[in-house]
This record gives sequence, structure tokens and C-alpha cells, in this order.
Amino acid sequence: MPFLSVRMKIIASLIMLTLFFGLGMILFSKTIIYDKLLNKLQEKGVMLARRTAADCVNPVLTERYFEMKMLFKDIQKSESDIVYIYVLSPDNRELAHTFASAVPPGLKEAHRVDFSKPYSIKELSTDKGRIMDIGVPLLKEQIGVLHMGVSQTGIIKDVAHIVKLITIFSVLVLVAGISASIAFSHIITRPLRELANAAEGFGRGELNHQVVVSSKDEVGELAKIFNSMIEKRRLIEEEREHLIEDLKKALAEVKTLRGFLPICASCKKIRDNHGSWQQMEAYIREHTEAEFSHGMCPDCMEKLYPEYWKRLSSGPGPMK
Repeated sequence: MPFLSVRMKIIASLIMLTLFFGLGMILFSKTIIYDKLLNKLQEKGVMLARRTAADCVNPVLTERYFEMKMLFKDIQKSESDIVYIYVLSPDNRELAHTFASAVPPGLKEAHRVDFSKPYSIKELSTDKGRIMDIGVPLLKEQIGVLHMGVSQTGIIKDVAHIVKLITIFSVLVLVAGISASIAFSHIITRPLRELANAAEGFGRGELNHQVVVSSKDEVGELAKIFNSMIEKRRLIEEEREHLIEDLKKALAEVKTLRGFLPICASCKKIRDNHGSWQQMEAYIREHTEAEFSHGMCPDCMEKLYPEYWKRLSSGPGPMK
């Protein structure tokens, strides 16, 4: 598994968070906001179609079709979303419309109005985009039906504009977030890198390196604990070295006292490591902490000084 540093994890997390936020906002715009705008457009179209249908009742009854045509043109000028308006008689004749010549035959058959309802709506796909065809009966279809086509292009463009703004905002947030995360991750990872280097040195036996405590957060507490651990280990190592030295000295003394010594059978001199012969007293004094005080035993005194020995031995007490 490839190694992923803490800094890269922070940056990757921020990028993923920003992308999820941007995609969520785009999805929200294309669903919730689009539905809200479509409902608003539908309410506006229904209200305008029903009001226009009411205004067309008298012109239809009096056959003032030109007046209706002019009314439709004025409505189209004031409302940019209105693509067409036309009125059909009960026998499907065109009474008035906004088309150049006639109402397209396919459009007439595309939406059959349910006259039991005050209005009906059907979405149509045309060469001018998606259109919401609103049909309103005139006097319950006794004199005809009005059709008004309301374009959805406006809200589609609005949603696309919102998505574009969200995308730009997400990119700006992503760039700013990456810059901030790089700086933030440097602040976070710098003491961690120092701890890692110190731990690596500790593994090599380096006990003099201390981590700089630059913060009072969890990382700073970790650095304090690490420094305390190194200090305790250093003291333990010093005590161990002293103990080893003491043991070496004690072992050396034990070996000197218990070793086999080459000694002369006649004069009792001892040969040292350099091949020189030393008096027994000098050798023992040099290799131990023992000191000598010279005296004379009774046998040697009798042998060397017999006259003095006789006088001493004839005294009142025993010779020690």
C-alpha cells in the first residue's frame, strides 16, 4: 500500500469535501431550484392564460378576432416567456393566433384540453425548446379554447447560470482551500516530522536530541512526553554505564586476588605481567588495597637472634 503523508491526507480530504459540496449544490440547483422555478413559471402562466381567456370571451362572442390578435401581440411583447397564443372554436377552427400564417397542425393535436377542469397543462418538446402548453376553456368550451405556450428556456438558462456560478465559486473555494490546507498542514506536520526524526535518532541510540515544543495542543503535549522519555532513558543509560564501570573494576580486583601467581620457591618473589620479579609485599600492595606492617615471628627470632630470644623467653610471660 503506497504511503500517504498527513499533509496529502488533509489536502485530499479538503478537495473531496469541496467536490462533494460543489456536486451537491449543482444537483440541488438542477432539481430543487429548477422545480421551484418551474412551479413559479407554471403559476404565472396559468394566471396569465386564465386572465387572457377571460378577456377573449367578448371578442369571440362578437367575432372581433383582430382585437384578440392585437391583445395576443401586446402580451407577447410584455412577457418574453410567451411563445404563442391561439384560440380555437369548438369545431377546431382558428379564431386568432400569433403565428405568421397558421397554427401548426401538429400543435393543435398535441394537447387535447380536459374541459371538466378550469385549465390543463402539457409539456411539449419543440424546435424552440421545451414549452408548457396551457389550455383554458372559454365558457366551458361553449365558444372555444385558448392555448398559451410558455417557454421553459428562461428557467433552464437561469439554472445553468446558477450552476456556472456554483462551479466558479467551488473552484475558487478549492484553490483557496488547497492554499490554506498546505499552510495548515505545514503547521501540523512540522512538529510531527521533528518527532519522527527524534524517534529515528532515538532508535539509533541518540539521546541528546530534544524536540522543540512550539504549541500547547496535543502535539505539544506529545513532544513534552517524548522529551521526558528521552531524558529518563539518558539517565538510565548513564546509571548503567556507571554500574558497568563499577562492575569492571570489581571484576578486575577479584581476578587479581584469585589469579594464579608465579612465585619463587626460594625467595618468594612474584613475577608480574612484564616479566619482572617483585617482592611479595610490593606486588600485593600494588594490585590490592592491602598494607603491610613488618614484625618477626618467634621461630625466625630464635633462629636469627638466639641470645635475644633466650632473654625474652626467660621472662615471666609467654612469648607472643
